[in-house]
Amino acid sequence: MRTAWARLRDGATERARRWARRRQGADPARLRLASERIYILPTAAGLIYAAMLVTMLAGSMNYNNNLAFALTFLLASVGIVAIYHTHRTLAGLKVDFLGAEPVFAGDLLRVRFALVNDASQARDEIFLDWSGCIEVPGGVTPGSSRTVALPLPTTARGPRTLPALRLSTRAPLGLMRAWAWVHLDERPIVYPRPVARAAAIRSPDLDTPAAGRREGGEDDFAGLRSYQPGDSPRRIAWKSYARTGELLAREFRGGMREEPLWIDWDSVAACDTEERVAQLARLVIDAFEAGRTWGMRGPGIRLPPANGRDQLHLCLRTLATAGLPGTPG
Repeated sequence: MRTAWARLRDGATERARRWARRRQGADPARLRLASERIYILPTAAGLIYAAMLVTMLAGSMNYNNNLAFALTFLLASVGIVAIYHTHRTLAGLKVDFLGAEPVFAGDLLRVRFALVNDASQARDEIFLDWSGCIEVPGGVTPGSSRTVALPLPTTARGPRTLPALRLSTRAPLGLMRAWAWVHLDERPIVYPRPVARAAAIRSPDLDTPAAGRREGGEDDFAGLRSYQPGDSPRRIAWKSYARTGELLAREFRGGMREEPLWIDWDSVAACDTEERVAQLARLVIDAFEAGRTWGMRGPGIRLPPANGRDQLHLCLRTLATAGLPGTPG
């Protein structure tokens, strides 16, 4: 019976969410909750409270007791005031989408939001959740903000569509529950999960030293030359750049410029696109961990050689969408 009730409740919630989306449309990354988009209904405790008031009113009328009338109306006014305060907890609250750090497929994406309270009253017991996920409670003191990270499961690579975000509260008495839906068109990226290092088809270039790289003697400075794409940031003459504005690279005696490694889409043998992308993701990570300068090329993909964390994320973002509908690969 409880399972059937849960299915009925979840179905009604989903229909209400879709209706709210049609009514409100997509929301910007920064918004303020207007009063007209906040919904409010009594909780189970609120229904019991209302039934108690009806019983007290019937008893007061039956016995014509003025003190009972006064107590009934006093408690009813408390309930009415609670409706106002529950609604006010959400009305005017600012919600800012702060983005999410990319993760590999299968990991939890932690989507960050900032709740900003520029009112003079505290906003207590605010809950945030996606449909079917755990609520993350948080309150905001007057004139301050609070950052909340909401976990979101991932199953596949590529842009992750965000479900509707629900903000709700039962403050101050728990008699009423107010909530609002936020529908964002933001799509955080999910990186492809690389194959295990033991199962990776390694590039031969990763197992040998880079062409032109010296094992020693790099302290023998030979001069400066023009910067070329792919040069290590550690070789850039930053002091000279600060004086002249010209980007130059330091050259060392006895060494040649490092030959960049190319990670090629067609160099990986794989049964399908997902396996190929997982293999390429492993090669990209290995090149980063080896301190190499590398580029990537494939159908509709040509990333010039570079190194460092920016190059790592650029390649993984490219692989995250490669071969998906409407994307190259």
